[in-house]
Amino acid sequence: MIFRRSLVSELANTAGAVFTVIFSIVLTIGLVRILGMAAGGRIDSGTVVEMVVYQALVNLAPLLAVSLFIAVLMTLTRSWLDSEMVVWFSSGGISLTAWIRPVLRFSIPIIILIAALSVVISPWAKGQSNMNREVYAQRDDVERLAPGRFTEISGGDQVFFIEEVSDDGLSVKNVFLTETRTDKQMVVVADSGNIFVNEDGDRYVVLHDGRRYEASAGSSEYRITDFETYALRIDVKPERAIQMTEVDTQPLPMLMAHLNDPEVKAELFWRISWPIAALNLILIAIPLSFTNPRAGRSLNMVVALLLFVLYLNGISVGETWVRQQTMSLPVALIVLNGAFSLFALVLFLRRTIMQRWVPVWLTIGYWRARGKVK
Repeated sequence: MIFRRSLVSELANTAGAVFTVIFSIVLTIGLVRILGMAAGGRIDSGTVVEMVVYQALVNLAPLLAVSLFIAVLMTLTRSWLDSEMVVWFSSGGISLTAWIRPVLRFSIPIIILIAALSVVISPWAKGQSNMNREVYAQRDDVERLAPGRFTEISGGDQVFFIEEVSDDGLSVKNVFLTETRTDKQMVVVADSGNIFVNEDGDRYVVLHDGRRYEASAGSSEYRITDFETYALRIDVKPERAIQMTEVDTQPLPMLMAHLNDPEVKAELFWRISWPIAALNLILIAIPLSFTNPRAGRSLNMVVALLLFVLYLNGISVGETWVRQQTMSLPVALIVLNGAFSLFALVLFLRRTIMQRWVPVWLTIGYWRARGKVK
């Protein structure tokens, strides 16, 4: 009982610390990327925090899996370095396999959480993130204009830059506009402007006291025109229903209704693999934690990192194979996860039954001692 409590307590503290560090790094990187998207006008600046939360939920399942793996590895490695393992083996009569039960007792709730995140929550968060982008893309082009920022409108054919906007949002100052078409290119600068709506509901940007530069495509000669008033129509996009058609945003019941689709099978492979990967990784971490007390722990951490990267790449490759129908969904799950389960079994056999990778009777030293080899 004391053994289990001490192990679970140390695992919880280590897992919390590892997850905090990894999650902070990933969250910071995601925040910087989302802020860049907001600065570039690709998402609404008012939804930055919401987008960061959705991005965190999307990445949470892999982060929990690697945090659990590293926590188990670090905790048991410390036991080897402090010679606690030797004490347990000699006086307590506990073998290495006895660590499986308390480790699983601590890990099973987290693995269930990883399964919920991978199967349900992460696809929902990804769908909400894509919906936010679609809603912002369907906003009126005029509403997207913001001071001090270049904004693409009309599908990227026009680029606006305004220096100042009035409180009511209808008047602007120091306007720069460039418009590119297949046959000509135009640049307009003006001191001020305002938004005008005619009787038919069409919106115009009316510029005052400016100059227009116009040239044919591929030509270096520009025609310059000064104007007092120049009206430019802003094409408003028609409202359309927002539909999330991406497979990776669909809920599980909808995916199960289209099991014949290779894209659906690939998505199911990705979602199902993460909880299985978390289970395999913690089982691998138990025998992998063996460390000579006279040596450092850096080698184990390097091997652990390589194993996680290998598993992550294996999931990506398996998803591609299922999508291309090179391998069926059940076969891909068995081959990938079964290989790592077999690797965990080999490591346990190495640390419990086999004293060395190569039997003694296959070594040259053994036969030299018997006088068979000079």
